[in-house]
Amino acid sequence: MKSLHFSGSAEDIGIQHGIQAKEEVLYSLDSYEKLFWHEGKINWKEAIELAKSHERYIEKTNVGLLEEMNGIAKGASVDFYDILTLNARSEIALTANKADGCTSVAVMPPIATATYLGQTWDWREAQSRSLILTKIEQKNSPVIHMVTEGGIIGKIGLNTNGLGVCLNALRANLRTNKLPVHVGLREILNSETMEEVYQKIGDDTIASSANFLIAQGKNKEEEALAINKEISPEGIAEKTTADAYLYHTNHFCSESLIEHIGKESIEDSLNSFTRKDRIEELINASVSQKKHITRDVLKTWFADHKHYPESICRHRENESSAYTNTVTAFSVIMNLEECNMLLMEGQACCPVEEKKVGFS
Repeated sequence: MKSLHFSGSAEDIGIQHGIQAKEEVLYSLDSYEKLFWHEGKINWKEAIELAKSHERYIEKTNVGLLEEMNGIAKGASVDFYDILTLNARSEIALTANKADGCTSVAVMPPIATATYLGQTWDWREAQSRSLILTKIEQKNSPVIHMVTEGGIIGKIGLNTNGLGVCLNALRANLRTNKLPVHVGLREILNSETMEEVYQKIGDDTIASSANFLIAQGKNKEEEALAINKEISPEGIAEKTTADAYLYHTNHFCSESLIEHIGKESIEDSLNSFTRKDRIEELINASVSQKKHITRDVLKTWFADHKHYPESICRHRENESSAYTNTVTAFSVIMNLEECNMLLMEGQACCPVEEKKVGFS
């Protein structure tokens, strides 16, 4: 996975992204063109028209987000609307597909040695080739370390204020023309405080369903806090903790939100429930044994194979396509007090590479 450094104005950052990750941007375009057709029989021209419906709301939210996308398009020598479509990929065809993945967890003192936030990212194997690790130095916002897909401006990571975010897909056949999920993730990472996150991510902000697990470590001004937000166009269900843990997989847990959405509009699978039960079991074992949770403990959780193939650490199943199967493409563990992130590329049980990044 490439480690890339972008800085300057929004357009400058985008141009650097497009030039330095042109190959990964083209991989993303290839993967999602195939995926949109496979999941929803949507061709690329139709996908672009769906993505255009979000343009005005993104502009109203933060015009710099569109400037960065335009810069990526210039740098990679593709059309602006190709990049907008990548950033709206969750809204276009992933609101009702049955594939799932990703196990997220936040643990905090006193049960952990620091405020840790981490996840496995499970997705189409073909899309692993598009992943990049970025450092983004921007004007009037915190510096960001983020793992993302080529061409997509927001995803999983942390900033210099010790604020991080993880993502779990939730499948509900609902969408609006508001802020795409991945653009919302970038707005979270652009935030200095949890209060700012609340201002940016409200009940009617995000265009489709997703789970955001957000945490910020203790600093001079703020106490540590973790928030889990199950988000949908029908509203948000939230849990918080300042001294314990939160976790999530890929199904709605809030009964009230399920009732608002309607069970007939929701897709989930046994895999998600199995992984949720397993991460809960691992957390409870550490707590009951009064063992402090460390980064190394989290690594063992993300490498766990109990209930394989429906395990936290996911591997390619036999006779499956790289465009349709789901594997663990990477895992991250963030220490939000020290403001660093450990990236494990590939499965956590046998990573292709490990990188630790921070701010200096």
